[in-house]
Amino acid sequence: MPTQTMDEVRNPAPRKQPYTLYAANGRVYARNAAGPVIDLGALRREQGAYCYLLDGNKLSGGGFSTEKEALREIAARLHFLWLDGQFTALPDVRQTAGVDFSSATHLDIELDELGPNERIEDARV
Repeated sequence: MPTQTMDEVRNPAPRKQPYTLYAANGRVYARNAAGPVIDLGALRREQGAYCYLLDGNKLSGGGFSTEKEALREIAARLHFLWLDGQFTALPDVRQTAGVDFSSATHLDIELDELGPNERIEDARV
């Protein structure tokens, strides 16, 4: 049976949650482990490059040569608490988006439940 060091007990490794990001029909979608798919925002090709603008936090970027590059950039900038909250706030669009997610450009990612030195904060206002 593996044993934990005192440092591992005091600072356990963050749990990772799996997600899949999709690019389809000019939108960015995300699926969580439970299966729902939500619409995160726009992904457009403008002047030969892809750019994105997420609806919930206005995160944006551009200059990507492929949809996959844009998804990688989005993944690098996402935080678990924000994305997890979007699954509570947004409807499941699997039936209404008109997208065959099995053939859409996608990227499988894992997000730490808490990032390095990130504190759990009470989000109630």
